Amino acid sequence: MRMRKLYLVISLFFISGVGIYAQNDSLNALKYEHYRQRLVYFVKPGFEQGNSQIAGIRNRWDYGYSDLNFGQHGIYMGYYLAMLASEYKVLMLEEKSTMARKTQIEIKQALYQYINYLDKSHSRTIVQKDSFDGFFVRENVPCNFLYQKNNFEYFNQGLTHNDRINLQTGHFGTLPPGHPGWVDQISECDSIPNVMSQDEVIGVLMGLAMVYKCLPENSEEQLIAKEIALKMIQYVRNSSRKHGHALSMRWRIFSPEGQKLRLSQGGVAWFFAQGFVKSAKFFGDTTDNFLRKLSRYPQDLFFQFGQFMPSPNPDNIHMMTTLAAIGDVWRVPIPVVGFILKIPATRFGINSKTSTHDWEGFYQLYYNQLHDRTLRKKSVLKMIESQLNQAPMEGPYNYGHGFNPKGSGWSASYKFHLKKSIQQGEKDGIPGNYNGVDYLLYYNLYKLELYREKRN
Repeated sequence: MRMRKLYLVISLFFISGVGIYAQNDSLNALKYEHYRQRLVYFVKPGFEQGNSQIAGIRNRWDYGYSDLNFGQHGIYMGYYLAMLASEYKVLMLEEKSTMARKTQIEIKQALYQYINYLDKSHSRTIVQKDSFDGFFVRENVPCNFLYQKNNFEYFNQGLTHNDRINLQTGHFGTLPPGHPGWVDQISECDSIPNVMSQDEVIGVLMGLAMVYKCLPENSEEQLIAKEIALKMIQYVRNSSRKHGHALSMRWRIFSPEGQKLRLSQGGVAWFFAQGFVKSAKFFGDTTDNFLRKLSRYPQDLFFQFGQFMPSPNPDNIHMMTTLAAIGDVWRVPIPVVGFILKIPATRFGINSKTSTHDWEGFYQLYYNQLHDRTLRKKSVLKMIESQLNQAPMEGPYNYGHGFNPKGSGWSASYKFHLKKSIQQGEKDGIPGNYNGVDYLLYYNLYKLELYREKRN
């Protein structure tokens, strides 16, 4: 199989006598190619239901190490869209237009899946149809997806039923650690999908922002990304009004049936209102006005001071930082005679909020790409290169029981959402094989950063 051959090439390259910097630079390019091919074990691009919806984890320990898991799908879809959009941009800069066009088609397929199977269809059987309104479900992959058409063969290509976990060796059969193993089920598959929450909305927005920025001006994909983003933000803001509730309920999320989502369901978006509004502006929204800004003053204060306040919950950190990066929200108020001067401080806020978990490199690159900035500190670039170098050659994984690439920072299903102890393998998190889209996106953002610096 080609993937096993590529693994051998990478291994031989790693032990060869080339210089360390060149070795790491070229090795990361090889790793990117391998991780990209490895995605066949996590996603099948296409327009039919279940296609172009990417699994975050494969071979989960709590499902017998033999499943594909699509939980937290809005966040994983955001990563997937952002990876594809950044890949498209890199390929165009490298004048590889044929390959870029293939990636563009994958973006279109993923956007189609969102509209038709996550937003419009709130039932896995597609009996209940809904308008394209910005409310979506977290996943809509059929329970029997593996057994439709040739999906079972597709997701198990190159594998046999012997490629299952051996807890004594920490390997799937004779496969190297990180190579996905055999699957025969879709896990967390319910008859009724889970509804969206604000963290899922923010996760999808992360990907849509990259599509909007990286795809050609007024291209179909860019316009669709804009429409989806603005509908989602509008729904989060005003779904309460649809069901006759007062203005005090604005920024509370309701289902289309009128059910109020609880705080524990991610249904209270009041604290992130300023981030949502500024993100809408990034996508071209022009409906914000003085009265709305005045009514949103308490939320603006909360969001601005949020860059300084400690956040013990990593979920709150990534939500606030993602919105701040998209909308370039954060400012530092400086009192001046007669008025208050607001100094742009998003870059500072990113570093302040995310450095505890070693995320600052990722979010600074993401912010820079959206707003045409470059890194000010070369030390950050060195840190980014070090993190890319440490990614496992075969792919990110954590099998539990101590079987993980300890200390690499890649023992997590999505590195830039989870605390450092899980990234480092000190805690198991949710053991399994991970899709590696976080590495792919990080590497693309790194390359785009180098292109901007060269241009400037």
